[in-house]
Amino acid sequence: MERIVRVAVEGLPLVADRLYGYRLAEGMNASVGSVVSVPFGGGNRLRRGVVLASESDADGDWKTVHSVGDCYLSPEASALIVYMKEKYFCSYFDAALCLLPPGVFGVSSRSLLSVSLTDPKDAFAYLEAYGDNQKHADVLGLLAEEGQMTMRDLLSLTGVSESVVRTLKKRGLVRIEKSEVPRDPLRAYSAVPSDSVILNGEQQQAADELAVCLNSGQTHLLYGVTGSGKTQVFITLIDRALAQGRQAVLLLPEISLTLQIIERLYSHYAGQLAVLHSGLSAGERLDEWKRIRAGRAEVIVGTRSAVFAPVRPGALFIIDEEQEHTYKSERSPRYHAREIAAWRAAQGKGLLLLASATPSFESRLRADQGRIGYHALLSRYNGKPLPKVITADLRREHFSSSRSCIGRVLAQAMEENLQRKEQTILFMNRRGYRSHISCPSCGAVVKCPYCGIPMTYHASNNRVICNYCGSGTSYVSQCPVCGEKRMQYTGVGTQKAEAELQMLFPGIRVVRMDADTVIGKHSRDQILTQFREHCYDVLLGTQMITKGLDFPDVTLVGVLNADMSLYSSDFRAFEKSFSLLTQVVGRAGRAEKEGRAVVQTYSPNHYVLRYAFEQDYEGFYREETALRKEMLYPPFCDICQICILAPTEEEAFAGAELWMKQIRQMCEGQYSDLPVRLIQPKVTAIPMVEGKTRVRILMKCRDTPRQREMLTELLIWSAREKQLRPLSVTADMNPINIL
Repeated sequence: MERIVRVAVEGLPLVADRLYGYRLAEGMNASVGSVVSVPFGGGNRLRRGVVLASESDADGDWKTVHSVGDCYLSPEASALIVYMKEKYFCSYFDAALCLLPPGVFGVSSRSLLSVSLTDPKDAFAYLEAYGDNQKHADVLGLLAEEGQMTMRDLLSLTGVSESVVRTLKKRGLVRIEKSEVPRDPLRAYSAVPSDSVILNGEQQQAADELAVCLNSGQTHLLYGVTGSGKTQVFITLIDRALAQGRQAVLLLPEISLTLQIIERLYSHYAGQLAVLHSGLSAGERLDEWKRIRAGRAEVIVGTRSAVFAPVRPGALFIIDEEQEHTYKSERSPRYHAREIAAWRAAQGKGLLLLASATPSFESRLRADQGRIGYHALLSRYNGKPLPKVITADLRREHFSSSRSCIGRVLAQAMEENLQRKEQTILFMNRRGYRSHISCPSCGAVVKCPYCGIPMTYHASNNRVICNYCGSGTSYVSQCPVCGEKRMQYTGVGTQKAEAELQMLFPGIRVVRMDADTVIGKHSRDQILTQFREHCYDVLLGTQMITKGLDFPDVTLVGVLNADMSLYSSDFRAFEKSFSLLTQVVGRAGRAEKEGRAVVQTYSPNHYVLRYAFEQDYEGFYREETALRKEMLYPPFCDICQICILAPTEEEAFAGAELWMKQIRQMCEGQYSDLPVRLIQPKVTAIPMVEGKTRVRILMKCRDTPRQREMLTELLIWSAREKQLRPLSVTADMNPINIL
């Protein structure tokens, strides 16, 4: 009987994706979770793969596995791959890549050479006989004194070349060994004594209620107003999980938030702490992954992808700011970290805790229905009131001829802060200098040739750049349509706001934090550290500064234009705006000093702003969900977004019509039991991808296995349909953004 392994092979389209059988040659050992290289296709070209099943079977003309690498995946991970394949319309291998350690196919472990004496007696005898060789004497003498040393340190301290040490090795006097040295992304941190966590009544009640659920497999929601001390509840719950021999994973929505939380957690857990996020090098992520799998790290902090950390079954998962869009992947597999964590918690009998001051409507409705647990922190930890919000009406500011993005009300508040030597955070959700470039003659707008959206002028390098795909060109001085030699540069971004601050307040120290300034590996941490140390008076930035940051001397928050996110075609626009404003206003007055916020807006009476200023999540949730229920939008249904990419708009719409026809036929036939509502095709808000037109269809439905079965059949039909083969089609269930 031959042993056959079932392999997920890389690079397969959905229509051809299945587990392929391969024979193991004699003496070859591969278990479920092993990385392998296999011949594939008519030409038997080698492809990478992952073993997901094995069996004994003598029948069949099987190809033979070419080579076997390490086994990286556990049985739980293999089951998760199958779950992701079914739920997210991806290939087995694409799902496996999420769980494999970063860099496993191209990054090797870092090793150093160490040198030690083979036998001190032989070394001393050699020195007596050949003591006139000073270089040999220096090396042997230092090794006798220090014991084992790295080759680098030995050469540095003795000043000899490596060939001298190699000669001593040939003579049997020293031993040279290669040892693996893990890369440590936390090497800059030091464990300092931390204050014990003291909980108030609300926090203690929440922690006690959650602790009894650590082995339940359940999901719970922790609602807490900004500054209520959710992190203290996290630490208490992590302590109790560790006491039970469980690991804990804390997910954060932004890399910029990891600095403060890591500093805090390092004081509690030091060597038990690991970090996983895209800001690390591939080697650092690989070594951290290995530490976690080996059980040498019990507490893991990271962004979205850390949900796949190789922790033992039964772990505690905590997702902070669970409503944030960054937890949803926009590339295949289009998973949501919340769904993956819930699956892992349920399968391993662990616990998933979702936490936020502005929970997603989906999570809150599930709590209201009793499908998940619910706990609330309704007051700030230190008993201080929420920040006072001052509304600045931009209509009046601009009517009085003030065209600055810093209005009079905000400027006055900032002046007071500067005099008191207190700090300010300013939020503007648009980077660059000017956000709109148009022709005054024909009205043509300069758009990205690849995405079709308006481009932004960046003064720092005098270039016009697409903030979506990153493509750019030099300064545009002539209309590409009519040849007009005068172009209008209007609108405001963070670069323009920074320049205006320098003009309004000479000598003010401003640091800008946006995608243009956090390019370097440690740039985020450096900016936040310098701001905390009072190197700057003002932190000006985009959405990355709106949540999770805790600076005791920030007493003023300014929102330069609160309307930017209100008016879009996305049905979640109001929910996102409310969350954003609530979070950024909550950055003020988090310590002993009282806080205030100045919000500049053209719509001071808008109900979303009113609820946000009052930090009234309950009122906003009730009013907005009543409208969603009437219009049948999530959380009262699910939405699948089908995007069709074609060389021309005509071809894209033709493809969309074929899809609409096929969906209707299937819903009238074998899937007549499914509740489906279709919204007509339209060009997406970002109309192009790499120069091709993108059209989308929206399908209101229920995210059930049967509905996903229908969508999988549609995707396979589309790949085989002759008219649709030149087109690219994707399906995304419950996208975070309606394009």
